[in-house]
Amino acid sequence: MNYYRFFLANRNILLFAIILTLYSGFGQTFILSLYIPEIIKEFQISQRFYSSIYAAATLCSGITIIFAGRVIDRMPIMKFTMLVIAGIIAANLVAGLSLNLIMLFLAIFMLRFFGQGLLTHTSMTSMGRYFSRSRGKALSIAYLGFPIAEAAMPIAIVTLVLTLGWRESFLLSSVFILVTLIPLVLILLRNFDKSKIIEETITKASKPKEANIEEQRTWAQREIVKTLDFYVFAPTVFIVGFTLTALFFFQTFIADFKGWTLEWMALNITAYAVSSLIFSILAGPLIDKYSARKIFPFVLIPMIAGLLVLAFSSHTMATPAFWFLVGISAGANPTVSNALYAETYGVKSLGAIRSIFTFIMVISTAAGPVVYSTMLDSGINFNQIHLLLSGVILLNIIYILVAFRYKKSRYVNTGSPE
Repeated sequence: MNYYRFFLANRNILLFAIILTLYSGFGQTFILSLYIPEIIKEFQISQRFYSSIYAAATLCSGITIIFAGRVIDRMPIMKFTMLVIAGIIAANLVAGLSLNLIMLFLAIFMLRFFGQGLLTHTSMTSMGRYFSRSRGKALSIAYLGFPIAEAAMPIAIVTLVLTLGWRESFLLSSVFILVTLIPLVLILLRNFDKSKIIEETITKASKPKEANIEEQRTWAQREIVKTLDFYVFAPTVFIVGFTLTALFFFQTFIADFKGWTLEWMALNITAYAVSSLIFSILAGPLIDKYSARKIFPFVLIPMIAGLLVLAFSSHTMATPAFWFLVGISAGANPTVSNALYAETYGVKSLGAIRSIFTFIMVISTAAGPVVYSTMLDSGINFNQIHLLLSGVILLNIIYILVAFRYKKSRYVNTGSPE
């Protein structure tokens, strides 16, 4: 079944997933970073102090999601989604009405928790749980919301901030979410029945058949962190969140260091959006054919190439080149990783499983700006940072290959852990 037929057959639940990832942009760094100049000006704080607040709030959201994320395993999807939407609406209201640093911290925490965290978590967990033979396609389609948000939302937010102000932008965002997202979810999930999902009729011979959800093991989070696979998967999750957040957070400073104009830097983020979109789509059928486990070790190779371009070249064409290469990994990784969790641990406890990896991802996004700032203050420049980071990623790839060779994992959703 090709993408077009697959989408038409399951359009409501797939559109639901796309929309949630799209609206998660309200809590993502690429949007929240646009408010930084106005916020530090109004509260009369330094950028480094704001970075500390941002990191601390993000860290708290990551810890909280460990417990909140698993609720999706036992709550109806409609009810869970509505609670998350109420949270992101409230987050924007608190941000717009912030009178002091305590309220600002709370606002950032809520935006990161409900936006970056739970909206994404709900979308990806739903796709991983409801689809089996076409899980790769479903996850890659759900990912489409991210590049759409990256392409469209910054322009809208910048326009609102410049014309109305940063507070008004947050308040209007809350109204926009209220009048658009709630009706869309109500329409798309109306009469949803997971038994009516249509997938491939033939299971690929190269990919083991999954057990029915009733036959799968129920995983406690403490059991997951005792498996070898957890320690193989976790570093990649951390590296991707760390790198992407730092690149977006420091994009204006990187441009200045390289001698690129801010307009040129911002324009070429389109290359990132395009490549992440394309390779998210391409990853889906490959997962369905070969399994996510066979693809996972190689998803960060383009990111290494992109960081090396950024480290060694200041040519104007290095800008689209590095963004495009980084975008390949950024697009393929979420699709592959989310399929990998379902293949390895099953879908019965997928909310609890994903919440652990989401926690790691959120922690990494908190660490990125702080580590970069510390290294820069220590006299290490951007070229040296990106060269060092590319070496760390290469070591991680070698580690994954060695770990997979050392102990081949069975698909534990059909039995017990390896």
